[in-house]
Amino acid sequence: MEKKKYDNFTLSLALFDALPVLFFSIAILLIGFRFRNVIFFIGATLCSLAGCGKVLWKILLAGSGKDFQILNRQMRVLMPSGFVGMIAGLIIGRHVIDFSVLRNEIFSFPAVVFFAITVIGMICMSVFAVKLDGTKAKNNWIEQITNAVAQGCFLAGVIAVIW
Repeated sequence: MEKKKYDNFTLSLALFDALPVLFFSIAILLIGFRFRNVIFFIGATLCSLAGCGKVLWKILLAGSGKDFQILNRQMRVLMPSGFVGMIAGLIIGRHVIDFSVLRNEIFSFPAVVFFAITVIGMICMSVFAVKLDGTKAKNNWIEQITNAVAQGCFLAGVIAVIW
């Protein structure tokens, strides 16, 4: 498949897509450092690789006009697998996590505001996945700006909880 299927995918869009991946990756690494669980780290790595693969797909699409679909579709496998790994790591390592303290930290100010914006952003992203045509650049900008804000708030919330 060639680039013509996609409406004006630009390098700036592809590079902007790296922001939410960077924000999320830093956030889950900070969480991983706090809980020190290998299974969580493996899951976090899979999620980060999935995001990097999607960014690379957009860069190649914008730069070469070629659609390397495997880089786009790999997210459907790597991202859920990564989340399963992270959840399994948290469950297995639950003896080192005081969930009542963690809950209080998450719902403290300002972390709760950041996490609320993250949840709202992810709900919007779910709606966009169904309602917006992903081949249109305008729709991708809407999705990526929303995702960048949501992941930036997730990172800010994690930092607020950790420090």
